[in-house]
Amino acid sequence: MIKNRDELEEFYNSLNEEYEGYIQMSDRRIENIFESSSKLPKWDDLHQDNNFILELALFDKNTNRSILIREANGSWSVIDRVLNDNEPIDSFYTLRENLKMKMAQIWEEEDDEFCLGMRVLEFKYLLFAGFKRIRDDKSTI
Repeated sequence: MIKNRDELEEFYNSLNEEYEGYIQMSDRRIENIFESSSKLPKWDDLHQDNNFILELALFDKNTNRSILIREANGSWSVIDRVLNDNEPIDSFYTLRENLKMKMAQIWEEEDDEFCLGMRVLEFKYLLFAGFKRIRDDKSTI
């Protein structure tokens, strides 16, 4: 779903749960990283001068809700989805020591003209699925 700035602000302000994730603003490095479930900063605290949300990835572990927002040419693409237990999740190292980012692969069935019109799984996108802490000895917690 594509949103303009006013629609994005309304959507953001409706997010009342606690989330893991991050918010990347257009004018600075990622400063808002929520390694454990936290309330989001207020819209006005994030937006100063003419900056905007460049990318946002949130995950509510209580409901398996994943939210991904990306800015492109003055509009924001918003994906808001509850992850299923059967969706593959991979972990990737982050810039922070002892922390991995979990990403869910989203595949959807589609008719494929090259497979005699049969339905096949097509990769659609990756969604943030929370963080995973790593101990100093590289074993998981």
